[in-house]
Amino acid sequence: MTRTADFTQKPVGAVLLRIVSRAQALLAELLRLSDRVPPVFHPNTDSRFAPVIFGFRYLKSPELFEERIEASADLLALDDEFRETYQNFLERIFFLFDGIVKYYSDVMRYLEDLQEGVYIESTVESVLVDEEGRQLLVEAVTLHGVLILLLEHRLSGPLREQLVIGYYRSRGSTDIPNFDAICTLCRSSPSPSVSAMASVASFAQLLQGAPPPVPSNMLMISRPEELLANFLFPKHVIQTMIGQLLSDDLYHQVRHYPNPEHRSTALSSQASSLYILLFYAPQMLHNDQLAMRGIVDKFFRECWVIPIFMGFTVDLSQAWDRFKAAKAALSPFIAISAASELVQRHTSKVTVLLSELGAFLSEGVLTQDFVLSNMSSLLSCLRNCNVTLRWLLLHRTTGSRKLRDAVAGNPAAQESALDTLLSLLLDTARLEFEVKRIYGDLLEGKQGRWEQCRAHAVDCIEELSEFFSGSKILSKRVADENLQRWFQQMSIQVNVLDYPEAISAGRKIQQIIAALEEVEQFHQIEASLQTRQYLSETRAQLHEMVRTLNVQESTLATVSVVSDAAYAWGLIDTFTERIHERIRAEPFTVLKLQCLFLKLRSIMDIPLLRISQCNSLDLLSVSEYYSSELVAYVRAVLEIIPVSMFAILNDVIAVQTKRLRDLPARLEKVHLRDYAQLEERFTLAKATHQVAVFTQGLLAMKLTFMGAIELDPRQLLEDGIRKQLVGQLAFALQSILVFTTGTGEELEEKLQELFVTLRSQRRSMEYFQDYVHVHGLQLWQEEFTRIINFNVEQECNVFLKRKVKDWESALQSTTVPISSYMGTDRGLSRSPTFMGQLVKKLLNLTHPTRSMYLAPMSGWFNADGHELVGLHTFTLLQTSLGPTGMAGIDRLLSFNAANSLQHVLNVLSEQVDDELVGKLRNLEGSLSPPSAIPDAGVLVYNELVAKLSNHQVWSSWVEKLAQIGQIQMLRTLIASHLRAASKVDAGLVSLGLEGLNAAVLDAITNTSKFVQNDIHQTPLSGEGKTKLLVELRKQLQMCGLHSPHCAIYITSPPPEYLSLILFLVTLSRLPRYLLDSHLGTLTSKTKKNALDCCPLVVGFGTLLQQFHPSHIISYVQYLGQYIQTHIEHSSMGTNSDKKALELPSEVPTAAAWLLSLFKYVNIPQNMLDLCLPAPILDGIETK
Repeated sequence: MTRTADFTQKPVGAVLLRIVSRAQALLAELLRLSDRVPPVFHPNTDSRFAPVIFGFRYLKSPELFEERIEASADLLALDDEFRETYQNFLERIFFLFDGIVKYYSDVMRYLEDLQEGVYIESTVESVLVDEEGRQLLVEAVTLHGVLILLLEHRLSGPLREQLVIGYYRSRGSTDIPNFDAICTLCRSSPSPSVSAMASVASFAQLLQGAPPPVPSNMLMISRPEELLANFLFPKHVIQTMIGQLLSDDLYHQVRHYPNPEHRSTALSSQASSLYILLFYAPQMLHNDQLAMRGIVDKFFRECWVIPIFMGFTVDLSQAWDRFKAAKAALSPFIAISAASELVQRHTSKVTVLLSELGAFLSEGVLTQDFVLSNMSSLLSCLRNCNVTLRWLLLHRTTGSRKLRDAVAGNPAAQESALDTLLSLLLDTARLEFEVKRIYGDLLEGKQGRWEQCRAHAVDCIEELSEFFSGSKILSKRVADENLQRWFQQMSIQVNVLDYPEAISAGRKIQQIIAALEEVEQFHQIEASLQTRQYLSETRAQLHEMVRTLNVQESTLATVSVVSDAAYAWGLIDTFTERIHERIRAEPFTVLKLQCLFLKLRSIMDIPLLRISQCNSLDLLSVSEYYSSELVAYVRAVLEIIPVSMFAILNDVIAVQTKRLRDLPARLEKVHLRDYAQLEERFTLAKATHQVAVFTQGLLAMKLTFMGAIELDPRQLLEDGIRKQLVGQLAFALQSILVFTTGTGEELEEKLQELFVTLRSQRRSMEYFQDYVHVHGLQLWQEEFTRIINFNVEQECNVFLKRKVKDWESALQSTTVPISSYMGTDRGLSRSPTFMGQLVKKLLNLTHPTRSMYLAPMSGWFNADGHELVGLHTFTLLQTSLGPTGMAGIDRLLSFNAANSLQHVLNVLSEQVDDELVGKLRNLEGSLSPPSAIPDAGVLVYNELVAKLSNHQVWSSWVEKLAQIGQIQMLRTLIASHLRAASKVDAGLVSLGLEGLNAAVLDAITNTSKFVQNDIHQTPLSGEGKTKLLVELRKQLQMCGLHSPHCAIYITSPPPEYLSLILFLVTLSRLPRYLLDSHLGTLTSKTKKNALDCCPLVVGFGTLLQQFHPSHIISYVQYLGQYIQTHIEHSSMGTNSDKKALELPSEVPTAAAWLLSLFKYVNIPQNMLDLCLPAPILDGIETK
């Protein structure tokens, strides 16, 4: 067992290993969450939540802030919405802050325990003496510094303060552990004051031009030592660690880089740790010139841009500019002359290295024999390539303009240099891949190859022994007993060579080779060509055995260390566009990219090493994060293939829709050439070939694993096609469904345009699916459905208190994202999605004050008799958006109806005061029982009806109720179209759903039988019942197998005297209508500000349907009583008159209202017979 295993298995080592692994998990969480901070928290963001988001100034007087919020109902509602929307994220980010604070406490407690002797025979000094302990302790302190610096870099101070206060307020409690320490961690650092010298320097920079842009992965932190000063470690521990880093090769990297020129690369890990640790001892950076000179000479004389963690870099020329001793030590090495010399040295190697790589990568060169014979040359080439790449990539990002110009040169030279660097990077990655593959095969088959060579050598020596015995003839019969015995002994010695004893076997083989060379000088052997050939073959096999023994895992480890590319994470994005250009020119460049992706996989080694060593539960989470980042980069690089494919696809769409003519069923011979359209078909064939070549290039990649994620080229191709398809579909929907006028013609024109666009895209996908090896129509349908449902979900947020944010949606995907951008011109409705635009357009066209619904025509008409929305409109909706779009419109309308019903109910509850309740109570007594005629006759209604008629609130309330009815009628027509389409296009599905629905209803209604029989597990119970009902409801709505008039939208309790109030409101509205015998419906007496009667009746019925059936029964009874009262009153006035009974105008109007209610709301017919007996109803219809 090694010392490493010994240390980590002791308590002192196991605890330290767990601490370091937790730091790696915290870093992964920090990177993950910093990429997902909602935009509302970013400073200087114009967000509607800004009034309820505060920094640490909130802690000075929280009562004042809370009082200001509580004083405003709007702010209270906004605050509630903010908490419900961002509660989960705030908790997670706060746990991260708490984890960083606890990590520091755990490291300090570990050091204190070492000092106090808690761990037997272990002290700080003994831990630092142990090889693994030294590494782990340095990593524990260094990673804490990395956490603090990355926290400042990724989450600015004001942002951290807002996140902490957001959690503090949402928690609703001041008893939060470690809150003071978390505030210290997250407090925004004050901006450093600008000195006079700094002002002069800034002015000089301004004269020279703008400074070069700083890469996002470069840390530019003004005063890092002040951030770390809040979390100090013991001074002697820091000094001891710095001493260890200066004196030791902590990770034994120098053995992998024997060339002294590569010393800075070999010690780069220690250099990163040293950079962090020096900020815990800033006095060295300021004053200790001797120590800083030694540090710079060993670690930074050739590298002033260094990586510190996962591709995050620092520029020492700027980071150490404020420290006197550090700046003085570094200055000679970052002078323009010194930098130019380094640039010249590395750039001059690029051409030579490309030539060497080209020679190695030539077809047929890299064989097992070549690798065995030239491994030293291959390793030297790989070292030089990686060191050169590392230096040039890192130092191209320096923050100093002069140094960057020295490294990168002028813009023209930069472009050429980047192309050359990309070639070097791709060829280096390919050579590494091939060497690892071949050497891995050699290592795996090492013993078998060795034994095969040994057997061949033994056979050759035995044949020579037989030859000299005289029993076997090679050239002529020769007998030599001494040589025969000697070769026989050699055969035995070779045969007993043991593979596990590699060292002794190697020495014996060398001795045997020397002996065979000596015996070849004998006259009997020298004179025989065949004998010499056998001896030569035997020595070759023995040499092969020696070479096979020299195949060691350490060599493969050296290749892995040398090929590490963790420093390039974040820098590699520079080449993405150039890689795209190469793929466009040669799709099979993808094969080289696979080697590059495997090279980049090394970024996962360091963060996962300690986590896997201690078998932490964080391994899966951290591995998935870094794997997902790698896969995201791979997708970004390979995205050019589907992008290029869809660019070709757009040309194909243009040819198919605009230039290519459909062949008729019968064609005259003379017109055959005209319909052949050879040029167009050649263009189509050429485009098809190009798409097939792109596909072939991507599919040539092999199945690989990027960490914890499997990278399947077929899946990459499919995901890329999905992404481009989603982009085109979303753009078409968002750009076409924008309405700028209020006419119905615009709606139909837009729907027709959308139908043509979507049909052409669908046809092109169908055409290409065989050439790209994907199910094109299936992808099209799945992504179109997802886009529709996603936009419906986002539009429904308007009606929800707990919003479903873009990134939280189950319909959103990081791999195939759906853009929610609507553009600058959102039309008249200003809706955030195209589905909202479409629904609001329908609602505007069918608004009850601007249109009239005619049941026989199933459409809405304006005052001039022009159809606004009708069956043709719904047919266009069906053909353009399909069942998914129609169901989405239906869902949005249902949310709108629920919101409007709740608003109507709230307004009604506010209007029913004590005075009105008293009057309603008296009126109810006067009207009881509903089957009798009230004593006061028609006069009993006048007072309250007059009050309701003249109040503006009730007019607005009635209009809102009519809009609810309008929504219900739209939903009914949509359901009718969906039902008809499902029966025609999917008859079996429709019949199956109807049967399943009936069976489920029967099972629910018969549940009581199971309970009575003591059967606890019914056919529909528990979680399965809920899932079944939810999914069944979705499918029924998709096929239109539901009745919107029976829908229950709200569950609030009804106000007092609901049916009586609605009855009185009805009476207040009836005088505004008259019965049109031609149309068979109630129409408005005045055309100005007319409110359509049909939606108003449906609105009343919908509101009553939300509550117990007794309410709608009472409402109908009151209307029947009202009609009978007027008939009775009119008959009393004409009792002695012989003329026919003249019914008052109120009777036909009220009867028509009641009949419309029964027609649209699906009230049972027997209830109508109870309220209006058949003789009375016949009399009304006759009149």
